[in-house]
Amino acid sequence: MAKEINIPNGWCRRTIGDCIVERKKSPIKVDDAANFGPYPFFTSGENVLMHTDKLVDGENIFLATGGVANVKYFNGDAAYSTDTYSIKTKEDIDTKFLYYALSYLKEFININYFQGSGLKHLQKRDLKKHEFILPKSIDEQRKIAAVLTQADDAISKTEATIAKYETVKTGMMQDLLTRGIDEHGRIRSEATHKFKDSPLGRIPEEWECVLLSTLMDAIDAQPDHRTPAAVEEGFPYVGISDIDEFGNISEKCRRVGWNVIEKQHKAFQIEDGNIIFGKIGTIGKPKLLPIIDTPYAISANVIVIKPHSCAKYLYYALNSSYVSKEVDMAIHSTSQPAFGMEKIRNLEVLKPSIGERNLIAEIITSIDDTIKRETVELEKNIELSIGLLHDLITGSVRV
Repeated sequence: MAKEINIPNGWCRRTIGDCIVERKKSPIKVDDAANFGPYPFFTSGENVLMHTDKLVDGENIFLATGGVANVKYFNGDAAYSTDTYSIKTKEDIDTKFLYYALSYLKEFININYFQGSGLKHLQKRDLKKHEFILPKSIDEQRKIAAVLTQADDAISKTEATIAKYETVKTGMMQDLLTRGIDEHGRIRSEATHKFKDSPLGRIPEEWECVLLSTLMDAIDAQPDHRTPAAVEEGFPYVGISDIDEFGNISEKCRRVGWNVIEKQHKAFQIEDGNIIFGKIGTIGKPKLLPIIDTPYAISANVIVIKPHSCAKYLYYALNSSYVSKEVDMAIHSTSQPAFGMEKIRNLEVLKPSIGERNLIAEIITSIDDTIKRETVELEKNIELSIGLLHDLITGSVRV
């Protein structure tokens, strides 16, 4: 660490080696781990597995020794692999505080203390010589760790909420897009409602199974199938991977000249509810096209879908499991790794009444909106956590 660093009042400079007690090397290889049992099993990877035997108890820090830097903390009985460096702290050092200090240094450790050709390995001797600053008072260390733990807990809570709603959405899409919802707001079942056979399986008696071509117009945005030249200061050239779940276009998107925009505008206009569907490279994976002030062009690798009505319903139907199965079957039935205009027009989709289509879309959209709100909250919490980590671990802000 640079010598000119400002050391806050009540803080001191120490080496990592002076703060830790090394645990014995593990005899358990990752490949030998049973991945079942009562004890968490820490490895150099991100995932935590399980094991039948414990190696340590109490508070411990686990660092990756191969690949890239990785730092984990756990309080309790645990095991770890041969490629994991397990340490605990001396009596005057709070373990959770040191974990956050090492987390703050993770990129520095990765760049400076992982060496070797091929798979890089942690140079423990160099790591232990690394100097950092910390409060002399273990009480202040604990207070810092407590604040950072609260920030981490907020992130974990929001992640769990998002995961819960993602699960709810998956289940609701499966139910609503294959069984629908009756006039009393109940999801239909064969026990209480009439169903009939269809090419896509059993469906409500009121529904139809129709070709996608009857519900939309398909447009080949780049009929010459030539990818236009990229320009540095141009307009986005949008494909499936360039639109996120919020409808934002990636800043890393390929850029093309105004002539490409102008040519496409003469052929079609991007309207609210329009969908793109991957035909080359990424097949399927529909995305709603955003309506924004900045003009953008559509990639040659996708088909533009213009729904006749109920655009949101059609978007969700195209993301359904039954359409995904149709697409997979169509891809694997030919040697051509593409999904052209004829194939997309001949996809079969389920068609409830227009009122039910709108209601189904409204219900799924409400879950989507909740996921988006929670995702925004998660991003705020992560940003807050990063800022707190810097401020508190460097002593820029005192607790």
